[in-house]
Amino acid sequence: MGKQLVSLPSCHSTNDVMAQMSAKNQLHEGAIIITKHQTKGKGQRGNEWNSPAGQNLTFSIFLRPRFLKATQQFELNRMVSLSLLDVVKNFKDESRVFVKWPNDLILNKKKVAGILIENSISQNAISESIVGIGLNVNQTENLLPTATSLQQQFNKEFELEKILLDIVQRLEHYYLIMRSQDFRFIHELYESKLYLKDKVAYYEDGIGKFNGIIRKVYPDGVLEIEDEGGIYKKYQFKEVRLLS
Repeated sequence: MGKQLVSLPSCHSTNDVMAQMSAKNQLHEGAIIITKHQTKGKGQRGNEWNSPAGQNLTFSIFLRPRFLKATQQFELNRMVSLSLLDVVKNFKDESRVFVKWPNDLILNKKKVAGILIENSISQNAISESIVGIGLNVNQTENLLPTATSLQQQFNKEFELEKILLDIVQRLEHYYLIMRSQDFRFIHELYESKLYLKDKVAYYEDGIGKFNGIIRKVYPDGVLEIEDEGGIYKKYQFKEVRLLS
């Protein structure tokens, strides 16, 4: 990963640029597109991921995980989440770093990174995957109340290039494990670092608001929450939202 590197001073979205280059067959697997200033970055739930120029990491990686079935798309979420977690936990006590389902990274109860994965399916397999990553690194101002950055948490400035290299190395590590079909290892590791697992929290779904406890994440990424009445509910992405 990273042998083909495209660095842009500015762009709307590295995912969009990567999709355009993929359509023209200009990418090798493992290619990275990175920008110092992403003006219209895409986040989950249709939100934008805006980042001040030169302060954070905003990049996309191109993969061809054809060994994954269409029903196994969530394996990529696990892989990328764990890669980011490994890098961040090296800076501080790892007990303070968690993965928030489906794929945000939480540091001291605040979001420090987000992931947006866009897959193309062909013949019931994932033919191409564009993995967009946004990691708040040196930003200290104009952060949302629910967000944080590495510099804000650890009181020092970080080298963006060094962190990018660390992330790429961890991505390659987990990608090879996944390609060997050792999904059980990745599943167990993901659940062991799942934010609020087995703890009471406040959620909202299509019916209303409720107290619930995350019990597990199924192989296909479905989240299981036990409500206060002892009923186990299953949720696809965007069907439930953490309130507090």
